[in-house]
Amino acid sequence: MMDPVGFTSRLTAAARARETERPDRLFRDEFAAALAGPEGFAFLERHWMVFGGTPRPNFAVRTRFFDDFLLAAVRVREIRQVVLLAAGLDSRAFRLEWPTGLRLFEIDQEEVLDYKASVLGPLRATPRCERITVAADLRKEWSRGLVDAGYRATEPTAWLLEGLLMYLPAVAVERLLAETARLSVQGAELGVDTLPPGFLEMRQFIELYAERGCAVAFTTDDPVGLLARCGWRAGLHSTPEEGVRLGRPWPVPLAPDAPRGALLIAERAAP
Repeated sequence: MMDPVGFTSRLTAAARARETERPDRLFRDEFAAALAGPEGFAFLERHWMVFGGTPRPNFAVRTRFFDDFLLAAVRVREIRQVVLLAAGLDSRAFRLEWPTGLRLFEIDQEEVLDYKASVLGPLRATPRCERITVAADLRKEWSRGLVDAGYRATEPTAWLLEGLLMYLPAVAVERLLAETARLSVQGAELGVDTLPPGFLEMRQFIELYAERGCAVAFTTDDPVGLLARCGWRAGLHSTPEEGVRLGRPWPVPLAPDAPRGALLIAERAAP
């Protein structure tokens, strides 16, 4: 049985499935609906009700943004090692076109990885790269398991940490980011997203996630500074602005002071 944070991966899988149904979709994920299951779609509906019942494109925009980040890392900068931290029900190993020789590590709790395998196995899903799973809890020691699974700290890496930091206490966030930097050489890159403190004022949003047992624990109004303290030099993009760039603007006007999620791409800072 998944813990509450692991369960949120069904929510994001449901959002990917809904995006896949659109004629103007930003990506295609043929496995998302099966991975989400009825529970994932039900939670997604409750999530949208918190925001007035009108679906917003934040999950789709975030997915496409990080798809583009990873593909640029491996195609343009020729990185051949990718690590998905808190991989959840991410299906990028199966749906993106990866270059020959790429090794992709997925790290998550054992029950999440087991559930994923139980769904993808009957679908005969085949990874398009060398896919290596590592069972670990990122709130505890995890990097030894990654290294034991074949991770090479001397090679440039593209890290992705998507949809997790909001559930961790601040000390765990900094420890996790610092550990990725410790395991990285110059040329490594990191994709990550954060929420600003304004989300804490959205009472229904906070209560919904607390009810599921995955209370929002971390926000920051200075994600670039946070990453700098942990060894990463980052550039910041707001989710609504990326939605406009991708042709998926917000369906409702956002007030100038409305909280906006941050999408960040960082490179390993020089020691």
